[in-house]
Amino acid sequence: MQIGIALYNALRSVNISDEKALDVVNALESEMNQSLATKHDLVATKQDLKQEISQLETRLTVRLGGMIAASVGVLSIVMTLLKVFS
Repeated sequence: MQIGIALYNALRSVNISDEKALDVVNALESEMNQSLATKHDLVATKQDLKQEISQLETRLTVRLGGMIAASVGVLSIVMTLLKVFS
């Protein structure tokens, strides 16, 4: 890791001991490995988003179909009642 080497050299240039400079570099690398997103994370996230979108599309389709069916039913009842009372 280039940044680790650069940080180590910078710390050594200001008379920080080898042990402490290595501790700082190791702590930085550990933190970066835990908190930075990698390409693998992005691929996994993209797949999760595709799956979530697919599920949302299915739910919306079912809801829309249900609303259309209910509307047709209500209109049929209204039309029948209008014929009866006309």
